[in-house]
Amino acid sequence: MSRGLIIFLFWVMGFLIGFAGYIVLPDIAEWLGQAVPGFIDHKTVGALVAGIVGSAVSTLTIVKWANRATV
Repeated sequence: MSRGLIIFLFWVMGFLIGFAGYIVLPDIAEWLGQAVPGFIDHKTVGALVAGIVGSAVSTLTIVKWANRATV
């Protein structure tokens, strides 16, 4: 498999983990919902933020792993 495909799969996995984390922790979404304008559903914003953070963390982790020097 190519490195790009592996990075993409980790991105998707991280997004799904973040999205599931949002579903499990609705209090965080409530706080985020108060921080954004009223025309955006706070649940959607919370899910998107959680997904973006989860995907960023997993992607950065796999990129760091892929670029590490072999010993």
